[in-house]
Amino acid sequence: MGKSEPLQNDKTKANLNPLYTRSVVNSFGVGMVTPFMGDYANRLGASPTEMGWFQSSSNLSNNVMQVLWGRLSDRLGRRIPFIVLGGLIIAGLWIPIMFVTNPSQLIILLVVQALLGSMATPVWTALIGDLVPSFKLGTINANINLWASIGSLIATLASGVITLSVGGAIQEMFFIPFIAATVSGVAASLVMLSVKEKKSNEKSNLKERFASEIFDVWKHAKKAPNFLKYCYVAGFFEFFMSMSWPLIPITRMTILKAAMLHVALLTVVQSIVTIMFQTWAGRLADTIGRKPLLVLFRFGLVSVPIAYAFAPNIETLIVISAFWGILMALGQVAVTAYLLDISPETHRGSFIALFNLMMGVTSFFGSLLGGYLSDYMQYLFGSIVIGVQIVYMISTVGRIVGAGLHLKLEETLNQRVVNF
Repeated sequence: MGKSEPLQNDKTKANLNPLYTRSVVNSFGVGMVTPFMGDYANRLGASPTEMGWFQSSSNLSNNVMQVLWGRLSDRLGRRIPFIVLGGLIIAGLWIPIMFVTNPSQLIILLVVQALLGSMATPVWTALIGDLVPSFKLGTINANINLWASIGSLIATLASGVITLSVGGAIQEMFFIPFIAATVSGVAASLVMLSVKEKKSNEKSNLKERFASEIFDVWKHAKKAPNFLKYCYVAGFFEFFMSMSWPLIPITRMTILKAAMLHVALLTVVQSIVTIMFQTWAGRLADTIGRKPLLVLFRFGLVSVPIAYAFAPNIETLIVISAFWGILMALGQVAVTAYLLDISPETHRGSFIALFNLMMGVTSFFGSLLGGYLSDYMQYLFGSIVIGVQIVYMISTVGRIVGAGLHLKLEETLNQRVVNF
């Protein structure tokens, strides 16, 4: 027994190394462009309503296909092909995105990218659950997020400097970042080919059973009350949180007159603090539990719409983003660990996909309502500042209530669901 445990640990470590590599390389590519996409749309002339569609369509399309991908992954007993193919699709579509000339074109391409690339999202989380024992989930997930944060941090700062140096039209400013995102995405996907998956002994009969089992995911979820409760509670919070998302780029670009470098600095400061607290957050999740971190995370996010509603300048938001970095360290660890705890092993991909789908649907309507409501308030009061402030305050109240609902969740540390 003493010999088998070190051998198993060596195998686990060997399998986790590509995950760390993929995290940092993939996040480097994503960090080159993703933090700026909202501001990119705003620079292309998007109105608050168009920003609502920008956020909502991305949220929904990124999640609507995940149940299909997650269930297919569970049935095949394979994770790597989905992660590799999804990553390659996301990377390849950055090329046409760099040539868009209006918000509508950008929205359409991002929807296509999210629909097809979303196959990697639930499968990536499920793969971590497959390879990592429950009592190490918080720590290992924190380490993976740490490497992801490092990659994103470096890329975002570099992208901000590049856009400031290049200047000119928005497409010219982001030419190099888009190319870097494409190359990094391809490299990160290919790295995953070295991961050895656990072999599934179950024989899959996709022709006869898969189509019907897609609709059985909800039936399985009904047998996991903690999972359903978490979906409802997180969905309520997500709805009101997403109301403010379309307004954030408008506030930064139109109201506070921020440059892309300011946006980069805001993201970088938050990322640095997240990196500093990531390991600490992982240990907390594996010692005091997931629920306390979830509650702190959600209540802390109440500060976001308040800060954006009343910040006198972009520098103020950059300073406050340090606090948000601590919140993200807690949230990244707690959300993933809690979700894996309440998902049975045989349906892990499906459950994660169903959860993401519910979050996508709620954030779709939340973002859309936030954009339209802001436009209407701007028309009613004749001021874009008042228009966004009213929506920010509605988002604040909803976040407070949603954060309070997290107090009703059950602690799951050492109570992970293995099977039905």
